[in-house]
Amino acid sequence: MDRQTFSRIERSLACIAGIFNLGVGIAFFFLPELQWPVWPTSIPAVLTRFIGAIILGNSAGAFLLATEREWERVRPLALVAAVYGTLVALGLLYHLLWLHAQTVFWFYFLFDIPFLVVFYALFIYHELIQRPTRQKRDAIDLRSNAGTIR
Repeated sequence: MDRQTFSRIERSLACIAGIFNLGVGIAFFFLPELQWPVWPTSIPAVLTRFIGAIILGNSAGAFLLATEREWERVRPLALVAAVYGTLVALGLLYHLLWLHAQTVFWFYFLFDIPFLVVFYALFIYHELIQRPTRQKRDAIDLRSNAGTIR
Protein backbone atom coordinates (compact mmCIF):
# COMPACT_ATOMS: atom_id res chain seq x y z
CA MET A 1 0.00 0.00 0.00
CA ASP A 2 1.23 3.48 -0.86
CA ARG A 3 1.79 5.58 2.25
CA GLN A 4 1.54 9.34 2.38
CA THR A 5 4.93 10.92 2.76
CA PHE A 6 5.83 13.69 5.13
CA SER A 7 7.92 15.80 2.76
CA ARG A 8 11.31 17.36 3.33
CA ILE A 9 9.69 20.83 3.44
CA GLU A 10 7.22 19.64 6.09
CA ARG A 11 10.03 18.08 8.11
CA SER A 12 11.99 21.34 7.84
CA LEU A 13 8.99 23.33 9.12
CA ALA A 14 8.67 20.91 12.04
CA CYS A 15 12.35 21.42 12.82
CA ILE A 16 11.93 25.22 12.76
CA ALA A 17 8.94 24.90 15.12
CA GLY A 18 11.08 22.71 17.38
CA ILE A 19 13.84 25.32 17.49
CA PHE A 20 11.42 28.15 18.33
CA ASN A 21 9.70 26.04 20.99
CA LEU A 22 13.07 25.04 22.42
CA GLY A 23 14.05 28.70 22.85
CA VAL A 24 10.73 29.72 24.38
CA GLY A 25 10.59 26.61 26.58
CA ILE A 26 14.11 27.16 27.91
CA ALA A 27 13.25 30.79 28.66
CA PHE A 28 10.16 29.83 30.64
CA PHE A 29 11.79 26.89 32.38
CA PHE A 30 15.13 28.47 33.40
CA LEU A 31 14.75 32.25 33.48
CA PRO A 32 12.77 32.49 36.74
CA GLU A 33 16.07 31.84 38.55
CA LEU A 34 17.59 34.90 36.89
CA GLN A 35 14.55 37.05 37.69
CA TRP A 36 14.08 37.91 34.01
CA PRO A 37 10.44 38.40 33.10
CA VAL A 38 9.35 36.19 30.21
CA TRP A 39 5.73 37.21 30.60
CA PRO A 40 4.41 40.77 30.98
CA THR A 41 2.54 39.96 34.19
CA SER A 42 3.65 38.26 37.37
CA ILE A 43 3.61 34.45 37.27
CA PRO A 44 4.79 32.24 40.14
CA ALA A 45 8.09 30.48 39.33
CA VAL A 46 6.50 27.04 39.62
CA LEU A 47 3.86 27.95 37.02
CA THR A 48 6.51 29.44 34.74
CA ARG A 49 8.43 26.15 34.94
CA PHE A 50 5.23 24.19 34.24
CA ILE A 51 4.62 26.30 31.11
CA GLY A 52 8.25 25.86 30.10
CA ALA A 53 7.99 22.08 30.51
CA ILE A 54 4.92 21.95 28.26
CA ILE A 55 6.65 24.04 25.60
CA LEU A 56 9.81 21.91 25.85
CA GLY A 57 7.59 18.84 25.36
CA ASN A 58 6.19 20.49 22.23
CA SER A 59 9.75 21.10 21.08
CA ALA A 60 10.66 17.44 21.54
CA GLY A 61 7.53 16.45 19.61
CA ALA A 62 8.38 18.84 16.78
CA PHE A 63 11.90 17.44 16.53
CA LEU A 64 10.43 13.93 16.41
CA LEU A 65 8.09 15.04 13.62
CA ALA A 66 11.13 16.28 11.71
CA THR A 67 12.59 12.75 11.66
CA GLU A 68 9.49 10.99 10.32
CA ARG A 69 8.77 10.32 6.67
CA GLU A 70 5.18 9.02 6.87
CA TRP A 71 2.19 11.21 7.63
CA GLU A 72 0.41 8.47 9.60
CA ARG A 73 3.27 8.40 12.12
CA VAL A 74 3.28 12.22 12.34
CA ARG A 75 -0.47 12.68 12.62
CA PRO A 76 -0.96 12.20 16.41
CA LEU A 77 1.80 14.64 17.37
CA ALA A 78 0.61 17.16 14.78
CA LEU A 79 -2.91 16.92 16.23
CA VAL A 80 -1.64 17.62 19.76
CA ALA A 81 0.32 20.63 18.50
CA ALA A 82 -2.69 21.98 16.60
CA VAL A 83 -5.03 21.63 19.59
CA TYR A 84 -2.49 23.17 21.97
CA GLY A 85 -1.77 26.08 19.61
CA THR A 86 -5.47 26.70 18.99
CA LEU A 87 -6.29 26.79 22.70
CA VAL A 88 -3.39 29.15 23.41
CA ALA A 89 -4.51 31.47 20.59
CA LEU A 90 -8.15 31.44 21.70
CA GLY A 91 -7.19 32.07 25.33
CA LEU A 92 -4.96 34.98 24.35
CA LEU A 93 -7.59 36.42 22.04
CA TYR A 94 -10.20 36.22 24.81
CA HIS A 95 -7.90 38.08 27.21
CA LEU A 96 -6.97 40.66 24.61
CA LEU A 97 -10.44 41.47 23.32
CA TRP A 98 -12.73 40.97 26.30
CA LEU A 99 -10.51 41.34 29.36
CA HIS A 100 -8.39 44.13 27.86
CA ALA A 101 -5.03 42.48 28.53
CA GLN A 102 -1.85 44.46 28.01
CA THR A 103 -1.01 45.25 24.39
CA VAL A 104 2.23 43.26 24.63
CA PHE A 105 0.15 40.06 24.64
CA TRP A 106 -0.54 40.66 20.95
CA PHE A 107 3.11 39.68 20.39
CA TYR A 108 2.47 36.29 22.00
CA PHE A 109 -0.71 35.86 19.98
CA LEU A 110 1.02 36.79 16.70
CA PHE A 111 3.90 34.44 17.57
CA ASP A 112 1.42 31.52 17.85
CA ILE A 113 -0.46 32.14 14.59
CA PRO A 114 2.24 31.07 12.07
CA PHE A 115 2.56 27.70 13.80
CA LEU A 116 -1.19 27.23 13.68
CA VAL A 117 -1.28 28.05 9.98
CA VAL A 118 1.39 25.43 9.30
CA PHE A 119 -0.39 22.70 11.31
CA TYR A 120 -3.77 23.52 9.79
CA ALA A 121 -2.21 23.44 6.31
CA LEU A 122 -0.70 20.02 7.08
CA PHE A 123 -4.05 18.62 8.14
CA ILE A 124 -5.92 20.10 5.19
CA TYR A 125 -3.34 18.77 2.74
CA HIS A 126 -2.92 15.29 4.22
CA GLU A 127 -6.44 14.64 5.52
CA LEU A 128 -8.69 16.45 3.07
CA ILE A 129 -6.69 16.38 -0.15
CA GLN A 130 -4.26 13.46 -0.08
CA ARG A 131 -6.28 10.91 1.93
CA PRO A 132 -9.41 10.94 -0.30
CA THR A 133 -7.21 10.75 -3.42
CA ARG A 134 -5.32 7.77 -1.98
CA GLN A 135 -8.55 6.05 -0.89
CA LYS A 136 -10.02 6.38 -4.40
CA ARG A 137 -6.81 5.04 -5.94
CA ASP A 138 -6.75 2.08 -3.51
CA ALA A 139 -10.40 1.29 -4.25
CA ILE A 140 -9.67 1.26 -7.99
CA ASP A 141 -6.65 -1.01 -7.40
CA LEU A 142 -8.76 -3.43 -5.35
CA ARG A 143 -11.43 -3.59 -8.04
CA SER A 144 -8.90 -4.17 -10.82
CA ASN A 145 -7.09 -6.86 -8.82
CA ALA A 146 -10.30 -8.65 -7.74
CA GLY A 147 -10.52 -10.58 -11.01
CA THR A 148 -6.89 -11.74 -10.88
CA ILE A 149 -7.03 -13.15 -7.33
CA ARG A 150 -9.32 -16.08 -8.17
